[in-house]
Amino acid sequence: MKRHSLFPNIVLGLVLFALGAVCQDASQDALQDVSFLLDGSYGSTATFQVSLGDLDQDGDLDAVFANMPTQSEIWMNDGSGHFFNSYQRLGDSAHGVGIGDLDGDGDLDLLITRASSSVPTRVYFNNGLGLFTAANEDLGDTSRSGNFVSLFDLEGDGDLDAGIYYSDRSSRVYINDGSGQFNPLGTQIPGLPAWGDLDGDGDVDAVAQQFSGGYLVLLSVGNNLFEEAASVNAPHSFIPGGMELGDIDNDGDLDLVSANGGFSLESPLALLINDGTGHFTSASEPRFRVGMARVTLGDFNGDGTLDVFLGCHENVNVIGVNDGNGGYIDSGLRLGLAEMEGVSGIGDLDGDGDLDLFVAIYGQGGPNQVWLNTTE
Repeated sequence: MKRHSLFPNIVLGLVLFALGAVCQDASQDALQDVSFLLDGSYGSTATFQVSLGDLDQDGDLDAVFANMPTQSEIWMNDGSGHFFNSYQRLGDSAHGVGIGDLDGDGDLDLLITRASSSVPTRVYFNNGLGLFTAANEDLGDTSRSGNFVSLFDLEGDGDLDAGIYYSDRSSRVYINDGSGQFNPLGTQIPGLPAWGDLDGDGDVDAVAQQFSGGYLVLLSVGNNLFEEAASVNAPHSFIPGGMELGDIDNDGDLDLVSANGGFSLESPLALLINDGTGHFTSASEPRFRVGMARVTLGDFNGDGTLDVFLGCHENVNVIGVNDGNGGYIDSGLRLGLAEMEGVSGIGDLDGDGDLDLFVAIYGQGGPNQVWLNTTE
């Protein structure tokens, strides 16, 4: 079998671009029990990603805006889901943000990659109060334009390593020395991966969309080596953020949900079900179709299963409700209109125990929007 000595990138996250009031489409399946309320708008420029984390350690989720082409911003949560600008600026042309404790001091740091090939990916260290300082050294990746960041412990040594997906459709892994300094690992891998333990052995594997079509499953065999375990012939859109791993059928392993529509073409979601060993098979078609979209999984209605949010490029954004068997029903809920969405944040923004959305407005140039979950 073919082996790779390094491995790429990204994962990511979640998506939503919303403009108007929530509306219901009677032509869809019966409206499922999920609802959201537009609660606030923040920022005034194009944001490619909103990433969430408790940056000042006060118990609520704050937000990092990866802005293009202007400076990235940090917005602090007052605990109720309302945000205020910290007026910190973290460099321009940001395209992806990873949040995690990169230096092992117990607070959340940032790893920001840039859409400009002349500006390298850089770490920003947190002082514990949500104030950030740029690291002295960058990742040195000025020969390519960065798109997305994923953080994961590849070596199992307790610190977070990084996968970065680049605009040349390749990914690279960078190994953290424990202090927040990253060094590149070997060869680049073509494709757009999602990272997770696919075969239940406790280490980090990946499933990568291939630009030519289909998916490649790469299982970790130790020592930072990956083995091509299988290929899956299933459609996809090949856009960063267009797929996500999650246990959609509640059997204890990671499945894959992927959007596979085009700019002017609606197609059913691709649902790839894992048998627990990293072997994926296509599920039956879900009961609704979408165009090109970014995928985010979360339990929006509190029933213990993963629902799906689809941030659509040319249509209203859609929430699909899990039917309890690993399939999806169109909720009938529509969150505004979308021209081009960014990668949005998901989390409990107002402290009431359910999952809200912080929507990255990219195509319209802002402002970003907070949608609070009002499902009862």
